[in-house]
Amino acid sequence: MFCPNCSANVNKKLKYCSSCGERLSKSAEIDKDGMPGKMLDNILTTVFMIVMFGLGILVGLVAVLMGSGMPKEPVVVIVIAYLAAVFGICYTLLKQVPKLVDARLKADGFAEESRQAARLAPLTTAQLEEYREPVMSVTDRTTKTLDKVPIERG
Repeated sequence: MFCPNCSANVNKKLKYCSSCGERLSKSAEIDKDGMPGKMLDNILTTVFMIVMFGLGILVGLVAVLMGSGMPKEPVVVIVIAYLAAVFGICYTLLKQVPKLVDARLKADGFAEESRQAARLAPLTTAQLEEYREPVMSVTDRTTKTLDKVPIERG
């Protein structure tokens, strides 16, 4: 197994990379039971099953009621009530999906801090920066003027 951060070869039993310290088990933990990824899959599967079995039961119920000679008005009321109940259940479950998607993105590392860190702070142009003293040169106050020396020609 290799570290996704530094590509170092690491033992599968380790949870952290021995060379860079990166957490290795992030992706495996996201889809465990109780984690946002697995819960999202479970909710969507549940909604699908409720809709499919609910519509199947509704069709069977309508066929039995109409076959027994029941008038259409009570059957229509039962169908509307049944569809309202199925819709309410699905709506309640689907309200949880955005929360789980946000939790999964946060678990993947797309937190608010990382999004805000990419932005530059706006500059205020109302005031000028303070005057900065120029940096002293290496040769400042280190050289002295050479004395004039008479040249002897011989």
